[in-house]
This record gives sequence, structure tokens and C-alpha cells, in this order.
Amino acid sequence: MKPKLFMERGQALVLIALAAIGLFGITGLAIDGSAKFSDRRHAQNAADTAAMAGALELARNETPHPETWDIVAKNVADDNGYDGDLVRSQVWVYKCSDLDVVGSPRYGSPADCGPTYNGDSHYIQVAILSNVDTYFARVIGIQQTKNVVAAVAMTKEGGLLGDGAMLISYDPHPHCSGGAGSGGGSVDISGNATINLTGGGIFLNSQETCGYSQPSCSVILTIGGGAGVNSAANVDNIDLGGCGTATENIDQDPVIIPDDVEMPDEPDECTQLATAYNQPVGSNTWHITPGYYSDFPQASINGNIVGIKKDIIMDPGTYCVGKSIHWSGNTFYSLDGSSGVTIYLKPGVNFDLSINSPITLYAQHSGSDYDGYIIIQAGTNTSIGSCTINGGVYLDLEGTVFAPYCNITVNGGSDPTAEINAQLLGWDLKLNGNNTINFNYDPYNKAKVKSKVGLMR
Repeated sequence: MKPKLFMERGQALVLIALAAIGLFGITGLAIDGSAKFSDRRHAQNAADTAAMAGALELARNETPHPETWDIVAKNVADDNGYDGDLVRSQVWVYKCSDLDVVGSPRYGSPADCGPTYNGDSHYIQVAILSNVDTYFARVIGIQQTKNVVAAVAMTKEGGLLGDGAMLISYDPHPHCSGGAGSGGGSVDISGNATINLTGGGIFLNSQETCGYSQPSCSVILTIGGGAGVNSAANVDNIDLGGCGTATENIDQDPVIIPDDVEMPDEPDECTQLATAYNQPVGSNTWHITPGYYSDFPQASINGNIVGIKKDIIMDPGTYCVGKSIHWSGNTFYSLDGSSGVTIYLKPGVNFDLSINSPITLYAQHSGSDYDGYIIIQAGTNTSIGSCTINGGVYLDLEGTVFAPYCNITVNGGSDPTAEINAQLLGWDLKLNGNNTINFNYDPYNKAKVKSKVGLMR
């Protein structure tokens, strides 16, 4: 009897059909996944571009209505295919100051600036939620997938350094020792001086109860031009002692230390040796050139005796100094920097200007990064120095003294009037004297900061 044969035809078709399902599934996953990944990359690029465009517009602040920066950002997102029509995509644009420090998004945004930037008006965010249509995932009921991306950009408007204040104390936490005028606050005035500020006011970065103080009405503070005393504190730390009528404003935008202090870069002159030449030849007058000085002025340059009891003329430019300056009446007969100069003091270097000889220092205006600065004292908030200006009729300053990490003391001297046409930026400030000190603010002479934007995250 012949054995019974079983037919196995058709089994391959079943295996192929099962394999095809898996193959189509993998293909569908690859196609839908690639579409989602491609859209995410495109959306991130759109958010980055929109955030930078909005930040640049806000920093320029050129339009009559500065709030149009957010429209600029949304238009850029729209140009990249994300129009915020609520069906295909949603776009949120806002300042990070609209978020609290723990990151509670407003306007229904799915993202926030993060703990580093929340609450800070110098940063903006663009967030995009996009809906991506699927092709193969529809078989299992998934019609769309979503992407959520965000970009944070920094925006800082250019303008006058210190927003036009004449006297600025950067110290956020003065120790508040002693009483009024003791030097323990941000700006203290002692003696029987008359302090006149024309064209610029006072800014206190202090968060403590001690900000501006004076011992009595023997000190007369006059601030002209509509300026006043402004403080970053949320409590009243301005004590005029019932003297004067200067405007008082608290809860102003603080300076974040050290993030918001834009220290100018070390100049190239710090690697260039200075030179000196006698002109007229045989006279007591010496010209010195920009470059590096191991002392200022050096006693000897090019083998010539320059820095001892001479009339010194500074050629225009930037002077880099590597040793603390201690000027007195015996240092030189006169120092003339009226041609436009900047003295850059390297970190750890302080200045003590005892003015017993004619000194003229005018800031340069040559288009360089040091325009408007007459003195720059480089440093950090971990090492606070001590700087002194003993003013008098011999002193003629025009520009900005930028010493954010130095306690600056200004003594009026014995002369009837001390004219200081300079903006002073220091850690804490103390004004002493029994005579008149006139501070005159001219925006042209002061340092300026450039607009600054950058993509942060």
C-alpha cells in the first residue's frame, strides 16, 4: 500500500504575509519616526533663529514700540513654517522675566527658560509645539505625533555705561557697619562738604538696608537735571537725612555680580613696551607712548629719566600698568593726558591719586573698545581693592573711572572747589571733605556698552 502524501503548498505564503506585516511596521516606524525627527530638527532651528531675531530687535530698541520684538520673533518662526495656527503648530514668545524662579510657565507654554534664566528680563524664549502627521501609524490610530522645542536668547541693550548714573556702587551686600557716613554703606558722605551732581544721579546696587547715607545736613547734596538716587533694593535704603530734595527710587533693576559686569578685555598694549622722547629736545618735557608700564610713570624709559619731577605729556591711546599707582606732588610736575587716553590697571593693581600737581586726563574717542574710559581697574568680586582720589583744583578728569571691584574714596581736598567731570563706578563709594565737590556729567565723555545678544540654550 502506498503511503499517504500531505500537501505543504501555501505555507510559504503565510510566512511571507506575517513577515510583510513586520516589514511594513518597521518601514512605517522608520518613515514616521524620520518625519518626526526631521520636524524636530527643523523646529529647533526655527526656534533658535526666532529667538535670536527677537533678542536682536529688543537690544536695538529702535522702534517706537519696543514690544514689537515679539512680533519679529513670531514672523521669523512663521517664515520657517510655524505660524501658530493651533492646528499645525503653536508658538510662544516671551521674556524670561514673565516666569518665576521655579519655572511656572505662563500663556500655556509647554516649556520655560529654566532655573538659570527664569525671572531675568535680559533673556527671552521662543517655544514651538508642532504637530506632525503620520502615514503608517494611522493604522493603529495615531494620527499625529508632537514635538516641543525651545530656545533662550540673551538680549542686552547698548547705551551709556550705568544708564547715565554719575556715582555707582556695585556692591550688592555692603556690611552696614557704623552709622551714616561711616563708609559701611554703598555711598557714604562725611564732613561738611557740598556735593553737586549735574546731569547724572546715583545708583546703589545694594540689597541691604544701608545704601546712601549722610550724617547731617552739614552735607548738602544737589542733583540737577532731573536725576536722583536709585536703588536695587526692595526696601528704602536711601537716607538723605531730611536734607535735599533729590528723587528717591527703589526696586530698580539690579546688576548681577559678576555676570552683568562687562569688564573690558586686556588691551594689546599690555604686551608692548612703552617708549619716551624729549620734546622740545633739552627741555624738562617728556612725551610717553601707549604700551606697558611696570610703574606709572616709570622713572626710566629708554634709558631716559622720565618719571621724576618732569612735565609729562601722554600721547593718545591706551596705557597698561602692572603696579599700583601712587601719585604725589613729587611724582611729576604735571601730567597731560588731554589728547585722549585710557589707563588700564591689571588685576590686583589699585590707584591713589594725591593731586598736588596739575593732572589732565581726558578719555579717548578713537573708535576703540576703550572709548570713554579714563581709568579701568581690572579685577574680580573675590578681591576688593582700595582706590583713592584726593581732588582739588589741579585735577581735571573727563570720562569714566571704571573700578567695579575697588572701594573708591574721594576727598575734596583743601581747595575751595574740586571739579570731577568723571563718572565713578566702584564697589562702594565714600565722599569726604569740607569743601565743594562738583561732579558734572556729559554723556559724550562717558563709556558706552554695545548691544549684546547670544543664544544660550
